[in-house]
Amino acid sequence: MRENRRALRFLFTANAISGFAQGISMLAVPWYFARQGASTTFNLVYALVTFASLFWGMYAGALVDRFDRKRVFLVTNIVEGLLLLSVAAYGFGTGSVPLPGILLAFTTTVFGYGIHYPNLYAFAQEISRPEDYGRITSTIEIVGQATSVVSGALAALLIEGLPLGGTYQLLGASVTLPFAVKAWPLHQIFLLDGLTYVVAVALIASIRHQPVQLTQVELGTLWKRLRTGVTYLQEHRTIWIFGLFSFSVFVGLLVELNALMPMYIHNHLRAGAGAFGAAEVAYALGALSAGVFVHRLFQHQPPVRSIILLMLLAGMGFGAAAATRSVSLFLAFSLVLGITNAGTRILRVSYLFAHVPNEVSGRVNSIFNVANVLLRTVFILLFTLPFFARGSNVVWGYAALGAFIVASALVLVARYRQLSAAPAG
Repeated sequence: MRENRRALRFLFTANAISGFAQGISMLAVPWYFARQGASTTFNLVYALVTFASLFWGMYAGALVDRFDRKRVFLVTNIVEGLLLLSVAAYGFGTGSVPLPGILLAFTTTVFGYGIHYPNLYAFAQEISRPEDYGRITSTIEIVGQATSVVSGALAALLIEGLPLGGTYQLLGASVTLPFAVKAWPLHQIFLLDGLTYVVAVALIASIRHQPVQLTQVELGTLWKRLRTGVTYLQEHRTIWIFGLFSFSVFVGLLVELNALMPMYIHNHLRAGAGAFGAAEVAYALGALSAGVFVHRLFQHQPPVRSIILLMLLAGMGFGAAAATRSVSLFLAFSLVLGITNAGTRILRVSYLFAHVPNEVSGRVNSIFNVANVLLRTVFILLFTLPFFARGSNVVWGYAALGAFIVASALVLVARYRQLSAAPAG
């Protein structure tokens, strides 16, 4: 449908614009705590926020399946934008953002992710034909990671700035800028983030679409609607096992990014924000490459087999990061992590699109997200122990995540026959 193609373009553009500043904010906050020598404090706060998002995640899935997905996007973007702009306004008024404001901005973004992605995938599935699922999921990844390439590089410059003629490390290469970049305080970064939500709202409001398949919207109480998602997975245990364990690379990525990477770069590599930003760019380039090539490379291969191979590669990458101390090798690991996480996500979402009915996809994806959050909370709480903040002990965190991803891949290997034979939804 031509109108739906236009709707998808607007959707992808809105997602890219809001994701651009979100990426900068999500880098700025943990790096702020790392520079203050308070990474352990941030990890504890992050664990609490992540745990709190469990309850929101379940409710968010019910909202996605109950209401018009476009309306859900509009309301959530308006609320998130108002909160970010309020924090920024307070910072401009007082000259700085206090700790509660920083945590409010961070929590807003974390909670926003809890409804954004279930709604994004459900909306994309709703207005796409089954034969286009692979291309649509690849496009979502390409757009998102192309945005991350820019936001990751810009984040490092905005967080610490760069003097005139200063050298910036980008993917292991030295780049000398002919101009100075003044470091931005957090309230300016949050203002940029808030303004992008305004643009996203305008784009989403312009979307005109027609569902490819009409679905039955379940009414009734919230509890009844939540039970439907749980019952579906109880009756389709193969989907439950696949969704739970194929998320392991994503679990490892988020824990590494927010809880371990600041300590790894600061304590183990003894590097600065330039390495932090370069690692983000390397990851995004890897993910962007996966978005372009994974669907083509694996389109004739069973998706479950391809996911297992990518998971094993990611697990070995974490092990390599734990065993080495080199900025260049860490950037190579970040590139591999980008490829494997984006690759497994493209293949996983395509598999779920094909096997889960659209009318329950929001709740099913939210249940997977809740399980994902629980696992992340366990790891983050573990890594708040003072042991990991001492010297180079953070490498044991990388080793633990690598072992977890490999073990998850082996579970899928054991269930490979049932996963490959699962009927379409």
